[in-house]
Amino acid sequence: MYILDTIAAIATPPGMGGVGIIRISGEQALALGAKLFTPKGKAAFSPGRMYYGDFTDQKGKHIDTGLFVWFKSPRSFTGEDIVEFHCHGGIVVLQTMLRALLDQGIRHAEPGEFSKRAFLNGRIDLAQAESISDLISASSDKAAEIARSHFRGRLSAAIEEIREQVISVLAWIEAEIDYPEAELDSFGRDKAAATLAQQITVLEGLQSTYQEGKIYRDGVVTVILGSPNVGKSSLLNILTGEERAIVTDIPGTTRDVLEVPVTIRGIPLRLADTAGIRESGDLIEKIGIERARKLAAQADLILLILDTSRPLSEEDQLLLENVSRDNVIVVLNKTDLPAVIDVEEISAKGFLHVRQISALQEQGIEALKDDIENMFISGKFSPDATFISNQRHYQALVTAAGLLHQVAANWDALPLDLLALDLRQAWQTLGEITGSVWTENLLDSIFQRFCLGK
Repeated sequence: MYILDTIAAIATPPGMGGVGIIRISGEQALALGAKLFTPKGKAAFSPGRMYYGDFTDQKGKHIDTGLFVWFKSPRSFTGEDIVEFHCHGGIVVLQTMLRALLDQGIRHAEPGEFSKRAFLNGRIDLAQAESISDLISASSDKAAEIARSHFRGRLSAAIEEIREQVISVLAWIEAEIDYPEAELDSFGRDKAAATLAQQITVLEGLQSTYQEGKIYRDGVVTVILGSPNVGKSSLLNILTGEERAIVTDIPGTTRDVLEVPVTIRGIPLRLADTAGIRESGDLIEKIGIERARKLAAQADLILLILDTSRPLSEEDQLLLENVSRDNVIVVLNKTDLPAVIDVEEISAKGFLHVRQISALQEQGIEALKDDIENMFISGKFSPDATFISNQRHYQALVTAAGLLHQVAANWDALPLDLLALDLRQAWQTLGEITGSVWTENLLDSIFQRFCLGK
């Protein structure tokens, strides 16, 4: 339930920084916020202007010196009066300031409550609200681009256009039901059927972008796997562009899982260098090997590295036998040395993706990056395509398309009133994407995943 009270929260990440922001929203934001601020100069506040002065608690004890700004309703993010305190970014300063606000009766905001109020006050729709969270957590330029596109309303516009077309078909059906004897030539049966088929095509087109959109949004869990001393850590360092893993000639140097975020061709990879798979009597190394096996079982992509200059070991054979052929790139490293293993030998084992590299000389790395891109990005979408990256949106599209397919399949077989039920359900389901149709449970499930200051 939307309670018309005044809320506050720290809007910047915890930790130390040059500037920390506290956000206040509600009818009492200006009155209560101003009690804790003394400007150095003009006392009357104007909307949208920043004022420099001192922050104090209710007893007049000085907390910090900084900036005060007021955004007047309805021209603010939430549509309510908003006040922001721009203080120094230490956690002690911010927590002290927040306690002073709460002592005045202001309520601590729930996760995502500022965005939720913006939605309920009509400042943004539900897809735009979710894009804010996506933009904050974006781990690649493409993920940020998709989030910005959604925030600008491109996805919402596409969904609302489909809903308008669906409702036009529904309107024709209901008119036919209510006035069966009338001649309605403005929207005939054939035209209604054609419109329905067109919207199914549009929905399926949006659905088809989901796999790539999800990759840009959530990234690819990638595991570098191999027996000891084949060059796993060397490859990780090359892909990340820095010395993140220790590289030596001593087997067993990596004894645990080292995870590093990296972006390749715009694709965010959650890259994990693992302990070399072998039989080991070292307890710590054995734990690392077991973690490597578990992580590999959950990975979206495995880079299985072999030393091309030596025959396949028992550990190599075991790895080749137990990994999937679908999500593995076999990387034949050390091509700067005389080769004992060749591409044909590995391809004969059913592997579709085999790449030769030299981590030492950094040869074949760009081709390996091409392989990774080609495995996950189809290249069939134009740069300005509207991507679906949110599972909730995707599921709504699947449900709506299924309902429209059902209507199309029964177009000449079922009574119009039964067709109308499925059409209306599809229309409502699509409305849940933008928030044209919503429930309290739906809002709670979405906004509870947001950070406190949003």
